[in-house]
Parts: sequence; structure tokens; C-alpha cells
Amino acid sequence: MTTHHRPLGGSTFSFMWDRPLLPALRAMQTLGLNDFDVILAPGHLWYDELSPSARADLARGLSDEGLRIDSLNLPALDVNLASCVAEVRDFSVRLYRETFRLAADLGVHNVVVVPGRVSTLLPPKPADTLGWLRDSLERLLRMTEDTGQHLLVELHPLTPIPTTPGMLAFMDGIADPRLLIAYDVANAEFVGETQADALRSAASRLGQVHLSDGTRKAWRHDRVGSGTVDFKAVLATLDELAFAGTAILEVISPDPIDDLTESMRRLRPG
Repeated sequence: MTTHHRPLGGSTFSFMWDRPLLPALRAMQTLGLNDFDVILAPGHLWYDELSPSARADLARGLSDEGLRIDSLNLPALDVNLASCVAEVRDFSVRLYRETFRLAADLGVHNVVVVPGRVSTLLPPKPADTLGWLRDSLERLLRMTEDTGQHLLVELHPLTPIPTTPGMLAFMDGIADPRLLIAYDVANAEFVGETQADALRSAASRLGQVHLSDGTRKAWRHDRVGSGTVDFKAVLATLDELAFAGTAILEVISPDPIDDLTESMRRLRPG
């Protein structure tokens, strides 16, 4: 497909229900992946399952084994920063506060943020939803003044800002250099974006890129080569932009090792 040799990170999404964090990271490191996006889930990695000493031990273990975490990532179904219900937004902000603290303890500099959830069946007025989301994100940014993380806001089809033009317009109203975009090429394919053009337009705000395959008819995160994402164009554009962030393989699969291996083979032939 391409002779691209950009270092690749990996998402723990496919591992979060069947193995703890360290075995998942070791399995992916064996494949040649590092700089991980770690999904937070009880039994995998969860903030109140780790005492201060356990956090310190985990941080040392990661360092000793050369395992690098690029970002922590809360499950999108469990939080809603754009909810019309103030208590739901407050709960979501509190979960992110704990995530920032855990990230700081582990030496992690980024937290991926899904910008809310919105129903397609008679949703609130867009201006109201975006106002609630803006308030939540501004609260999160104030929290990270102490912990120091960047917020990587993910383009996601079930949120009020699923496209790059909408995301950039929204971010123009929040002047903070720590607010960046996590660009997911499979999500972008599903909402009909031309990824190379979108990446160029978002270049100054681009913090992380998620790589998996899908189509414009089915929202998927499959192994590379099984859908319609133009990875040659995506990777060439990242090189053109001299993108310095992490490209994360986020394949969601019941057989993640096989599918990650095949994805890497297609991204790095020869």
C-alpha cells in the first residue's frame, strides 16, 4: 500500500474486557507498537482501583519496560459533556478530573475527550448543545492548568460536532493551545470526509490520529484494508504536514493481535 514507516501507537480498546493494562501493552509492544491510547475501564485501568503506591509502581513498571502511554481515553458511552442535564455534565467533568489526576501520576500528557453525545431523534437546538459542551470543556481546561494535559477532542459521528469544519469552527471560540483534535479516519469516512483535505485544514490543531478501516455505509473500526479509507493518502498527508503527534492503530476486533498484525503489514509492506 505504501512504504511509510511512521512509528505507530496502539489502542487498548479491544483488550479492555479480557486483560489488564500491562499484558495488553506488552502484547502490542511485541508487534512493534508503542505510545498507546489507553481506554479506561474497571479491571483494565481505572482510577479508583489504584492506590497512590500502586500508581507509582505502575509508572515505574511502564518506564522500566519502555512502555509509553500517549493518552488516556474514557469510554464514550459513559460520559456526556454536552448533555442537557446539568447533573450529567457535572458527573462527566468529575470523571475527567480523576482521569487527569491519574494521567499526571502516570506521566501521561494527553487525554482524549469525546465531545458529548446527541440523539438524532429531536435533539436540543444545536446552539444550546454547543453551549453546554463549551462550558464543560472550559471547566476541563481550567482543571488541567494544574495537571498539564492536552485535551484531544475526537471527531466522532454520534457527537454534536462530527466533522472537521464544525470542529474547527467550534474550537475557534475557545482560545487555548491545549485544546487539540484527535482525528479518527474511520469516523471521518463514515461521515463522508475526504481525510487528506480535512487533515490539511486541521493541521494547526492536530494532536493525534486514529487509524482503522470502515466505509461510508457502516461505522466500523476494522483492520486496515477491509474498508474504503485511503490510507496511502492519509499517511502521505501526515508526512506532508510533518505531523509530530502519534498515529494510533485503533482496530476494534475480537482477534486484535491478528488484525493489528495485518494492519501493520498493509501500512508497512516490504
